[in-house]
Amino acid sequence: MHIMADCAATLGSRFNLIFDPSAGCTWHNSCGEFREQALRLRVGVRLPDGQTLLLPFAGGDGGFPYLEQFSTLTTIKYRGVHPSLGIDFRMKVMAPFYPQDPKLSTAPFFYVDLSVATVGAWRGSTCERPAQSGEIVLAIAGEGLEFGPAKSGFTYDFPSTSRPGGAACAGDSEPAARTVTVHSTLRCPEAEPDREGALRRAFDLSQDEPAAMRLVWSSWQDEAVLEIKGEPAPFKYHQFFQSEGRMLAWAQRQRESVEERCAFLDGLFESWSLGRATTSLSALALHSLLACTWWVRRKDGRDWFSVWEGSRYLHSTVDEEYNTALLYFALWPGLLEMLLEEWAESEVDGQERLGPQAKGSSFLCHDMGSMLAAGTQAYAHHMAVEENANYLLLLAASAFFSGDTDQAQRRLTLCRRLAEFIVRADTNGNGFPDDGTANTIDDAGPAVQFCKEQVYLAVKAQAALWALAELEDLLCAEKKEKSKGERWKAWASKGVKTLGEKAWLGDHFAVTLTRSTEGLEDPRTGGPLPAGELEGWDDCSIYAGNGLLYLFLADIKMPRWNLSRFAQDVETAELAARTPYGSTHTARGNGAVWFSQNLWRDFVAAYLGVDMLCGTEAYWDYQVLTGDNLDSALYCDTTPQGNLGFYPRGATVFGAAMSAAGLRLDRVSGELSLTPMRKSLRVPLLPLTDWKKMRCPWLTVRTREGVTTASISDRELLGKLVVRIDGAELEQA
Repeated sequence: MHIMADCAATLGSRFNLIFDPSAGCTWHNSCGEFREQALRLRVGVRLPDGQTLLLPFAGGDGGFPYLEQFSTLTTIKYRGVHPSLGIDFRMKVMAPFYPQDPKLSTAPFFYVDLSVATVGAWRGSTCERPAQSGEIVLAIAGEGLEFGPAKSGFTYDFPSTSRPGGAACAGDSEPAARTVTVHSTLRCPEAEPDREGALRRAFDLSQDEPAAMRLVWSSWQDEAVLEIKGEPAPFKYHQFFQSEGRMLAWAQRQRESVEERCAFLDGLFESWSLGRATTSLSALALHSLLACTWWVRRKDGRDWFSVWEGSRYLHSTVDEEYNTALLYFALWPGLLEMLLEEWAESEVDGQERLGPQAKGSSFLCHDMGSMLAAGTQAYAHHMAVEENANYLLLLAASAFFSGDTDQAQRRLTLCRRLAEFIVRADTNGNGFPDDGTANTIDDAGPAVQFCKEQVYLAVKAQAALWALAELEDLLCAEKKEKSKGERWKAWASKGVKTLGEKAWLGDHFAVTLTRSTEGLEDPRTGGPLPAGELEGWDDCSIYAGNGLLYLFLADIKMPRWNLSRFAQDVETAELAARTPYGSTHTARGNGAVWFSQNLWRDFVAAYLGVDMLCGTEAYWDYQVLTGDNLDSALYCDTTPQGNLGFYPRGATVFGAAMSAAGLRLDRVSGELSLTPMRKSLRVPLLPLTDWKKMRCPWLTVRTREGVTTASISDRELLGKLVVRIDGAELEQA
């Protein structure tokens, strides 16, 4: 693969190394902005004549004429080849991550393996006089670094200063900037010191045997950095390790086991039939997500997990996590459970937006703070209706998908208040909210971003209230209480009727029912829009079915939408809004492409019977372009019209295998339904994996002589689930 920016990162522990070949450095990111501390990482080989061949992370000419890179979910592998010298140098960085294992995943260390060998035949020729001896070298330098000695290695410290607020901070006062000292250690028992901040190991290739250095690169923070509602909260890893030394000893003892588990996880994404682009995008997306995460312990003993919204530095915006949650459903549901609890602490009285008519209702904040201060919204305005709908859909889907209704039972009263706000935000009673409808699609036009009666938002609200009704009926039946489900379904049904009668334009849904700018204001400025027709009200948009996916995924009953119209809308909008890198928000928009929203659209399309899964190739092309270009920023969620770098929402791609399988999982009723998108398919059924035993069921679909059959491996992992499959004959276990 082409060499590009990538990141080794830990879950929630703020130890991130961003390898940036375009900038010619490695960024050590801890508690501040992503390009926090530039490291000149000199890693490669030094020959007896003094010539040094380096990977491109120290500036200047590295000396390898051939470079390549491969990434998995847990590793980044670099290779530098000098054919005329016969040198083949490799660096592998493993950032241990394993689903549902917080001890391993939060431990702030990486395994770094360096090796050198003689290159064999190279494009038809063989090096006649290969270099046979020299040294593997690793050295770090950078402004502001303070080095110290360590057993079998060295340490370095630097100050990490977080600017107050963050890019989108709102409010009259900003917290003061904070500075903490970041402490890191590199250890390699087989290496020798080679000046300050440097290690080396001699090699001799005359016997055709490779030489290697195996390092552990760690970081440790004693000080509590993140504040939750004004109270400092130490990192989660302190619960498992009393000191950096004990963590490193554990890392050395457990290395074989760690590598085995990481290889199992990587293999699930390497062996499927969804293509290399989806595999590569999954790796970059996970690395970028991990680089944004915080996992700490609150003063009362509860865990806090949140995810920075990339370069906006906002903590776990509900709309961003609505997409990112596909990773949680696939790999780690417990992370979503923490978010659902935390968001519930950020409730706002509905009267603040709608006035006295909204008494008894509420809405959720858009985010939970920014930078090093969590607990209070930082974004400049609310997106009340959408965040309520997002929360209701996530909570309901989580309950049906997992079969665990305890959290939903605890939050039922809150859900009713959120649903009531959505109903009250529909002031004309047509099932389409017309107040509190602004969103944060900042590079879209007014019709998409903050107009009234938006079609995609109405559909999402209908989906949310219908899902709540199904959930409430279940919960109330268990406790023999009266359900308000009929109220929610009645409102959603009005919206379904309006959608069919007023929003359908023959081959696509309108963006909004509102056709004029009268009464519209820009929520960022508070000022009215110029009078006249609302531009783009009748455009094609990729968002119409945005609210459907979780109903499909958790097999929740749906309102009586005409799903064939949604399928036609998807096809029409994709053709009308197509660019080389994906679809724009609307056909007549400014050309901005959001890749996470394209992925989401593709997954909805799969459940509707429309195959757009190959779109990942275009989205990956853009990541490669930006990854070795100006201002490389890991996963970028948008083309240059926007600024969504270092973004976690690429994790949307973790819905690829589930949507390709047409997976619908309702553990409450004990049913697993599969509708494979293709007649030739191999994908892991990730939510059914036994992570402790390292076993995952695979769905394999084959077509031979016109007959399509499907098989599922490791059927015992499905337990008592009743399996149904459409479009293929299920082979008997």
